[in-house]
Amino acid sequence: MKKYLKFLAVPGFVIAILGAAWNAPVWASSTDSLSQPSADFQPLSEITITESGSYTVGGLCQLNVVYTHTGASVKAAIDVPASESRKVPYSYDDELYLAGCHIVHYTKGEVTPEISPAYGSWEVCFGDRPDMQLTVYYYADQPESGSAVWLPLTTTLKDGFACAPANFSGVYAPGGRRITTAGGPGSDDGVVTTDTAGGTVRPPSADLTVTESGAYAVGGVCTMIVDYKVPNLATGIHVEGNVEISANVPYPDNEGLLYLPGCHVFHYKESKLVTDVTPDEGDWKICFAAIPNKETTIYFYYANDDAPKSAKPDWAPLETTVENGMACAPLTDHTGVYAPTGK
Repeated sequence: MKKYLKFLAVPGFVIAILGAAWNAPVWASSTDSLSQPSADFQPLSEITITESGSYTVGGLCQLNVVYTHTGASVKAAIDVPASESRKVPYSYDDELYLAGCHIVHYTKGEVTPEISPAYGSWEVCFGDRPDMQLTVYYYADQPESGSAVWLPLTTTLKDGFACAPANFSGVYAPGGRRITTAGGPGSDDGVVTTDTAGGTVRPPSADLTVTESGAYAVGGVCTMIVDYKVPNLATGIHVEGNVEISANVPYPDNEGLLYLPGCHVFHYKESKLVTDVTPDEGDWKICFAAIPNKETTIYFYYANDDAPKSAKPDWAPLETTVENGMACAPLTDHTGVYAPTGK
């Protein structure tokens, strides 16, 4: 198993989309309005594609393009901030994970609401979480009805990705429904179900504070293993509620896709939040389900709270081991957000 020890800090240049316009896409180069959490600029947050291939956009989505005719191109960007996308009506039970990716098609240099298959094929992919049933949703920049709404797309799960056709100019994002196993530990029924509002199967709590050594599952997303060596310590952990903050933290170019949401970990001493702990005080390890058919690495960034300004500086890899379907890494000694990546 390959291990990652080196921390990366990759400066780049960010050209961010300021919103998903319904009449035409809006692109801008200002980072001020994004509340950019890092002093560095986000790499590859916007790319222009003119040749066939697979392209990763800011670590958030992958665009697979096959051109069969000249004259077409596509521009893709992370949809940050996602404030406009949150205003678009969404009427499905899945939890919609924003920020998404904004894709704009061009033919002969002009924006086209829907690209013709005569020019090729386009597919957008997001990281497929083993604990989630994902569907890719989209809304069009120029809807025929005049009013944008989120709509589901036929979604194919393959090689650790949830993929869907991306022929429209618009915003694409994954929606997820948590998968849980009925019966609990020791059960022989092995029934896998999707958690719904009316069901009886529930995932573990998405927000925990622990004060004793042990292994704790959080929201069906991650597991924390704690071994305290001194008294008066506590660890808070919750499934991150705002994926947009993590999507806006710079992620190294060509290092795979982030599988969001991740988990946010807080360290406490004598009931007070602290920025760091030491190995003499305890051992902390975080685990996620390993991404099928992918090299799974756990990444993190420092964040003392859930505010965008708290996130800094960049996503960085941790030494990750994979065993029995779980990818695990030792926690850093700081509070922060952790998520798996697949490559």
